[in-house]
Amino acid sequence: MNSSHTSQPCPQIELIPLRAAVCSDQPTTLDVLVRITPPTVKVSAERPRLNLGFVIDRSGSMQEFCKIEYARQAVCYAIEQLLPSDRLSVTIFDDEVEVLVASTPATHKATIINQVKQVHPRRGTALHQGWLEGGMQVSQHLLEGLNRVILLSDGLANVGETDPDVIASHVHGLSKRGVSTSTLGVGNDYNEDLMEAIARSGDGNYYYIESPSQLPQIFARELNGLVATVGTKVSLGVEPQNGVELVEVLNELTVNQYGRFYLPNLVIDNPINVVVRLKVPAANRSKLLCNFRLAWNPPQGEPRQTYRVSLQLPVVTATQFEQMLTSPIVEEQVMLLQAARAKQEVVRRLDAGDLAGAGQVLNTLHDVMSDYALSMPEVALELESIEDLQLQLRQRKLDAFRKKSRYQSYQRNFSRNDAK
Repeated sequence: MNSSHTSQPCPQIELIPLRAAVCSDQPTTLDVLVRITPPTVKVSAERPRLNLGFVIDRSGSMQEFCKIEYARQAVCYAIEQLLPSDRLSVTIFDDEVEVLVASTPATHKATIINQVKQVHPRRGTALHQGWLEGGMQVSQHLLEGLNRVILLSDGLANVGETDPDVIASHVHGLSKRGVSTSTLGVGNDYNEDLMEAIARSGDGNYYYIESPSQLPQIFARELNGLVATVGTKVSLGVEPQNGVELVEVLNELTVNQYGRFYLPNLVIDNPINVVVRLKVPAANRSKLLCNFRLAWNPPQGEPRQTYRVSLQLPVVTATQFEQMLTSPIVEEQVMLLQAARAKQEVVRRLDAGDLAGAGQVLNTLHDVMSDYALSMPEVALELESIEDLQLQLRQRKLDAFRKKSRYQSYQRNFSRNDAK
């Protein structure tokens, strides 16, 4: 193991194989859990400075179910938590974009909160232009800390640029300049594919908010995650050695130009679980199987950090291998990631109009999970989420069903705590 120099503690990386050996007389297919635990450092007034751009949809539909009221509450809560050393801006949009509060130090918070409380719904949804203006407000005053746009919308982008690929490309470009984007989709009418793509491209988080009353809680979670962030632009390199092949990574992760996998930010108390599947040729002695390279940017402007660990296992016969105990931790993570893939298949079936096929995938998944729910706590929670999806499908609540299926899959692939 090694790392480049940093004044902060390094993450811990555990390599947990399904079986703690490989075969001498036949190839071995081996699942390995890569568990990345961010360092625990004290969160205090010394936390990274925050530069936040709140971008709030005020289209006409935000009047329904008190969405705009909860959005105002959420933004005001977040503003109250900021320190004088932080910055913030507030951009609102319908079919037009208005900078309600230009980027400013978080000093006169009462005045800003009063302005936010005056926001009321109006017309269409210029989502891209609203995000763009919010991004400009943040990028004009970059801090050596965390610079992020927080975009909240309940509708479809229907004014100005609406192509998801173009919007995601613009978001990625801003992320490369140091400004990340998190998205909050409220209700069942927004475009979840777009909002997830923006968060993925923007090195941020995506939230599906079923009830507007959840907004203050979600804003609190986002803010708490920001102040507990100890690494951004995180990537994992998987480097097989001595004839070993990488069959697949079970998480659905984006690959960068160097063949490394984008991971979520390193946040205190939020371990990241990645499962890799390796094919190991028969070997007559123990050899280095794979190197893993973690890289991240510290939030205080230090140089990019790297940390490497290596996997090497003893060699046994195929008979001995089959008799070895399997790791329940790895088994559980493999099952949960397979469930995430099944939910993506459910969405594909739904989009093709095959409701019966979507239901069958869920039913099969339910049967498989039921066999393990008693012995695996996370699988038991997963089973509850599957039953909830089955009920929504039976009730033909298809918009909510699609959003929840995608969201749960996204959360699991990115090791979010609220994957249910």
